[in-house]
Amino acid sequence: MDKKTLNHIAKLSRITLTDEELEKFTPQMETILDSAKLLQTVNTESVNPMKRHVSFSELREDTQKDSLSQEDVLKNAKYKEKGFVKVYGKVFGSLEES
Repeated sequence: MDKKTLNHIAKLSRITLTDEELEKFTPQMETILDSAKLLQTVNTESVNPMKRHVSFSELREDTQKDSLSQEDVLKNAKYKEKGFVKVYGKVFGSLEES
């Protein structure tokens, strides 16, 4: 993993990273990828999976309920636009950029 690749992944994820963050996160990402590679070498042939399948008979009844009105959904939203909640932050940039 190099800074260029990490920056590319960040852009695809719509995340802006500073040069300092790229410097910090690049070796961390390399460690994560190395750990995943190491896990792939472990022989798990005789190990049972940990997940448990749930049969349809165990699921709760799917019942219809009234949903919230658009007014109720928007009443506590700090930022709204055209009838939607306006989302912003580090992932999407500043409010002015969104």
